[in-house]
Amino acid sequence: MRILFTTFPSPSHHFPMVPLEWAARAAGHEVRVASAPSLVDAITASGLPAVPVGSAVDLGRAARRDQDLASWHDHDRWPEGWPVRPQLLDERRLGLLEALGQRQFALAANMLDDLVAFARHWRPDLVVHDAVSYAGPVVASVLGVPSVSHLWGSPGLQRLEMKGLGDEPQDGYVRLFERFGAPVRTWPHAWVDPCPPLMGFGAADGVHPVRYVPYNGPGSMPDRLLDPPERPRVCVTWGATTARLLGAAAGDLLRQAVEAVAELPVETVLTTTADQRELLGELPASVRTEVSVPLHLLLPTCTAVVHHGGAGTTLTAARYGLPQFTVTRRPEPTLNAERQAATGAGIHLTYGELSRAAGPVKEIRERVARLLEDPSYRDAALRLAEEMRHLPTPAETVPVLEGLAGR
Repeated sequence: MRILFTTFPSPSHHFPMVPLEWAARAAGHEVRVASAPSLVDAITASGLPAVPVGSAVDLGRAARRDQDLASWHDHDRWPEGWPVRPQLLDERRLGLLEALGQRQFALAANMLDDLVAFARHWRPDLVVHDAVSYAGPVVASVLGVPSVSHLWGSPGLQRLEMKGLGDEPQDGYVRLFERFGAPVRTWPHAWVDPCPPLMGFGAADGVHPVRYVPYNGPGSMPDRLLDPPERPRVCVTWGATTARLLGAAAGDLLRQAVEAVAELPVETVLTTTADQRELLGELPASVRTEVSVPLHLLLPTCTAVVHHGGAGTTLTAARYGLPQFTVTRRPEPTLNAERQAATGAGIHLTYGELSRAAGPVKEIRERVARLLEDPSYRDAALRLAEEMRHLPTPAETVPVLEGLAGR
């Protein structure tokens, strides 16, 4: 069987798909992974064959100049459960979702001509696409083959291609299909969902839960992390996506988090990229910095993690049973953090809530201290990790793909 995977051109969207891509190859199937040229290095570094389609994309620059999305990074909490209760969203928030969908349609349009040409040549039996990579359902419809939408770990389906997250497709989405005279596909043949049920909104038709297998990029384990820490080790990380989208503005909050944790009786480990580290300037001498060490190598040695609420960080920490303290700026990470905290395994603040505090560093320090001192957070984190261990593995999910392709 030939399976074409295609993804939004960001590592944070590709990484959750990597274990299923590996599993499909290990089962003997041919796999290709298509995305914009800017993602090719991340794809090939994961050991998978890449197909560059369209032109290179600078997501950070595009986000900073998109005025319709200017308020996407500075908000307070959205209504609880908004992906399954979109009627609670006001016009401003619905407008933000529509603008985000329009950006995704433009990215899909950039990929489509090359992607369709490749697919017509290679003739895949099945297309598996990241849930917001809308070139995927289009190419599957053009070829008349089944399509599977792979979620990236955030709770809920968040169907940006539909007006108001409802039942009618956005015009921009429809136009992608009209370019090729293909039937509009508003529902995939199946979903693959790595978000654990304890963090989700309940079962849904056609959604197949899969065990989240942490993959946070290639890397090696530093020898200095192999020895058991003398004090509780707390990881502070802000991911790569936030820095790419916000630029220098991402550094202030990360610096506050590092300074807060460094004041506690713990071993503070900052894991970051080289570019992010330059933004932070001088840090407390007690802070250990690890540059580009994948989280799945570091977090098993930690007691807790402080982060920005990205799906990859949230689920990797959950998989290893770690309590989490999160400060979030965007609606989707806020949703991750809210649902993780609702399990009892974490504490969450929005950027707005923290910025209104008299002393942000003090606020962070007190909450991380509570996370470490109250055993209920650790107990809840271990329950969440146990649930994740009992979900079907990517290898056990491959027969679902085989069944769809064989219909």
